[in-house]
Amino acid sequence: MKPRDLWLVLILFILGVTGLVYVKTEPYGNSLSALIGIWEGFYEINPNLVDSKFVIYPSGGYDGQFFYLLAKDLFAESNWDLIVDSFYFRYHRIGLSFTTGILSLLFGSEHYPILTLILLFTTFLFSVYCLYELLPKHSKWLTLFYIFSPYSLNANLLIVADSFFVSLAIIAYYFYSKEKHLLSFLFFLFTVFTRELGILFLAPIVFQFLRTKHWKLGFLYSSPGILFIGFMFYGWVSTPNHLGTNPLGFRDMTDYPLFGFVKSFLENGSFQFKLKETPKLLFLLSFIAMVGVSISSIRKSFFKDIEVLFPILGSLFVIAIAEEGYWRSFDNLSRMFTLILPFSLLLKEGQKNLGFKIFLGSSLLLFFFLLIRIVFITPHKEYFLAL
Repeated sequence: MKPRDLWLVLILFILGVTGLVYVKTEPYGNSLSALIGIWEGFYEINPNLVDSKFVIYPSGGYDGQFFYLLAKDLFAESNWDLIVDSFYFRYHRIGLSFTTGILSLLFGSEHYPILTLILLFTTFLFSVYCLYELLPKHSKWLTLFYIFSPYSLNANLLIVADSFFVSLAIIAYYFYSKEKHLLSFLFFLFTVFTRELGILFLAPIVFQFLRTKHWKLGFLYSSPGILFIGFMFYGWVSTPNHLGTNPLGFRDMTDYPLFGFVKSFLENGSFQFKLKETPKLLFLLSFIAMVGVSISSIRKSFFKDIEVLFPILGSLFVIAIAEEGYWRSFDNLSRMFTLILPFSLLLKEGQKNLGFKIFLGSSLLLFFFLLIRIVFITPHKEYFLAL
């Protein structure tokens, strides 16, 4: 695929995204704040943080509200009075909220939805270019699967950090591969502070530099992890006066491998399968296929692919131990595959594996399902506007 063709595809992609945003917001007066997913309960307990005329849902919201509320709390209040679900699982994933908080401070928090969408998709498009450059000439067409990734697209339309995290990781890895270490360090720093899984990118890189006695570079690439751990420690000793509305621990959000998948079909103690749960089988197929690809890569080219394999294996582990609540939600499951797709394209031996083709095929089916879900299936919710 030539660069000219890539630009044409990206223009069509942007037009398509604009159409999807219109479809998702049209039932709510085309207010982009409808994408944030603010629940009435969090609006009531954080009354000073929600901008007026933002869409509020009486019957439940989504995770985009936490990034928004944290961004407002950081720059509008700065007193750690924010009360959200599972506070300790959210405050240290500060990268997106920090960036959008600064933008909101500069241009006005009432513009948070459009500012965040621009940030998410601009970063994504830059990461598309970086991935295109990273792929060998005969494989550049595989960039199309990343452009039309249902996982990244869904995450961005939900205004959550998963695609932002993956975009930063791709950009950081691109600069690392070009030996532009300072730029790579800066993007890896934001990657880790956006989601702690970013440390899995740094671990093999640091190991390689230490093994070859490049001490300065080893220290440079270990710095994001050290700073992140320091930030978490600061959070523990400077805790707010609450634990959030639902102070869950790690064990509450995990289960034995794939037990969550099985339990997600149980209702009132009996097994039930509904047609709307069909995508869940595609997610399971994708998981099994990528496990096969990873095993093959470990056997054939572990040391060549370790920098890419490590984060993929970390993501697969997270999916495996996810509790049933994640497996019951299309949006939650979709977000957990966001990292795997683009980095699987960089596996040197992966493209020769049947599991790789199965994974890409199931991802493509999920992309079309996502479009159908947005346009025809997702029900319109009751809402009101914040005062």
